[in-house]
Amino acid sequence: MTQREDDPRIGALTRRDMLKTGAAAGVSVAVAGGLSVGMTQVAHAASDTIRGYGTTTVQLKDWSLFNKSTGLTMEFTPTDANMGNFMRDVTVNEVGDTHDLFFTDGGTQYKLGPEGFYLIIDEQHPELVLWERTSDNYKRGYITQTPDGTQYGVPMVNNADSFGYWPEAIGVNPNGLEEVSWQKLFENEDTLNRASIDRNWLLTMPEVAFYMQVYGKAEIVDNANLTPEEAKAVGDWAIERKQAGQFRTFHTGFEEQVQLLGNREVDIINCWEPATKNVNAEAGADVVRYAYTVEGYFKWGIGAYIPTQAADRDNLDNIYKTLNYFLDGEYRAFQAIERGYGGPNLDLGVKYAEEVGWPADQVAAVDAVQKKVDTKYEKPFWENLNPDHQESMEEEWQRFLNA
Repeated sequence: MTQREDDPRIGALTRRDMLKTGAAAGVSVAVAGGLSVGMTQVAHAASDTIRGYGTTTVQLKDWSLFNKSTGLTMEFTPTDANMGNFMRDVTVNEVGDTHDLFFTDGGTQYKLGPEGFYLIIDEQHPELVLWERTSDNYKRGYITQTPDGTQYGVPMVNNADSFGYWPEAIGVNPNGLEEVSWQKLFENEDTLNRASIDRNWLLTMPEVAFYMQVYGKAEIVDNANLTPEEAKAVGDWAIERKQAGQFRTFHTGFEEQVQLLGNREVDIINCWEPATKNVNAEAGADVVRYAYTVEGYFKWGIGAYIPTQAADRDNLDNIYKTLNYFLDGEYRAFQAIERGYGGPNLDLGVKYAEEVGWPADQVAAVDAVQKKVDTKYEKPFWENLNPDHQESMEEEWQRFLNA
């Protein structure tokens, strides 16, 4: 999990993205996830309610578990996966005035930490009791630190994304253990007009570029940080595949992933792993699979970050109690069983599942998650939240969608 110091995300989160919506000129911008324009942002005092803001990926399906374990209540304001929206909400809309914790992909701390939007984590805080036993492989590195080792976050979940599929439809072993090539998604006669890819350029374009890079279809140095010339090559090739009829449709968001795969409108789809779990919950255990791939994965991790404004409120003890909960067994077990996500201290997740009497197969499933994530993390590639030539990548991807 520890990322190299030459991680392409270092320094990539620019003020351009914080300000390009007009905020530099003082224009008011709506907050994603339901906070309204011009809302009064009043700092709240010490409270048993923790107000979280960020990606829904880290949510518990039932926050009453958190309440029973900690005595605290979680009020969660979701945002979408658009990192520009998140950055703007933190830097311009000042959501830290009204929220106690941010939940987002690793990488934002490279800019938001040094620029004063995140507090440095107090590793000795008495409520953060599980910090010392948490592996450095998780608590240090790209999810939580800056290259100089400053600790701005606490790790929550991680995974390596690929694609979901109906095994018999694409001609692979139904046990789900066979490594499947991305070729099945992007250029395969068996899946012609039976594939769906995400409309989001930030997710899908690096995957297409990665496939092209591996098989020599274009000269690409960093598939997640394309130059304008590389982006055009990816756009050209993707248009060829679109015109060949490879893609039945393009999807947006989690619910559509579940619908397309579950209704068998497509046989293969680049999606989040929980989408396959939702399909299997309705259609039967393991009828669809989430791919181990031949080439690699879209690897990511999410951390929790404390807004600087929290220092002025008398609520840090409860904030750190919440952070500690994310390192403990209950949270780990439910993220593993419900979403297939790994994270720190998964051994405590196994212990929790055993102690509360989960069935043996569910205990085994929790135990298997970390082995799965560790196996996938041995292969490339890492997400890049904000590529150097973002505009070129967006433009080329839009050209592909419009073709």
